[in-house]
Amino acid sequence: MIDRLSGLPDPWAALDWKPTGIGSGLLSWQGASHESWQAMTDGGERVIAKIPRPHAVGSAAALARSAASAAGVGPVVLAHDIALGMTVEAALGDGWRVATGLRLQRTPGAVHAVAAARRVFRESEATLPARDLGAEAQAMLDAFSAAGASLPLVVAPVAAVLPRLREAVANGPDPLPAWLSSEISDIQLGPDGEVLLTGGTTAGLADPLADIGALLTELSPTVLPAEEAFPVLWGDAHPGAFARARLWGVIADLWVLLRAMQAHAMEPESDVGYVGYLMFRTWHAEHLVLTGEIDTLVAQAGMGWK
Repeated sequence: MIDRLSGLPDPWAALDWKPTGIGSGLLSWQGASHESWQAMTDGGERVIAKIPRPHAVGSAAALARSAASAAGVGPVVLAHDIALGMTVEAALGDGWRVATGLRLQRTPGAVHAVAAARRVFRESEATLPARDLGAEAQAMLDAFSAAGASLPLVVAPVAAVLPRLREAVANGPDPLPAWLSSEISDIQLGPDGEVLLTGGTTAGLADPLADIGALLTELSPTVLPAEEAFPVLWGDAHPGAFARARLWGVIADLWVLLRAMQAHAMEPESDVGYVGYLMFRTWHAEHLVLTGEIDTLVAQAGMGWK
């Protein structure tokens, strides 16, 4: 994979790059979307190169990280190769940490800061490809079926309601640039409570409530109850908007589940974990379906969003 760094423009290609490993915790397949390499510039600045792993190849993440950098809500991007999906970024200081649920709980104002960063990105006018996680999840389901691959039994109830979920969230707000990540590990917390967005694999032009729902499913219930987190993320507590966001969260969980299965099939010998992550995401995705709360949310989604 280091050979791809030679495609970077000067002076970056000539640096002495050393691998830092997969860019996330071992339980996260979606978060482990990039290999990271570090080097020191002639001026003594530490820089990080991010290269997409096989299941995440594409230009959207590099575009998104560059846009987040320009908007002031991402690490500074010094160079990029959009075609290869690579970026070179200024490394963050020692006081920065990957977000976790516990860190978000214990850092005053952290959830508000995350909400503000995602809002800034939605207002950034970034040029990104259109994304519909519902349509992409259905396409992956169709591909698994065509290949004769069986789904885990626990995924089946959520997959079965996907058409209903997509219908319920249709005709939503106009698409905006959206980070769309449901991974807390795509958030960096600074020493003074600052927040930066990293990753960008799922970013694209999308229903802004899909962006809210993807984040909400990760924050709730461990960081904040959904009813408390939603007004912080969206700006008001409209019941129809809340329902649509929760449904988008289920779609996002299913999308990540299927993407993790796809990634595992492409790299079955990888050091990144799979079974534990599958169980965690399944619990998220199936909860609203198995409890029957999905019926109430589908009806409530018909109230619109404003």
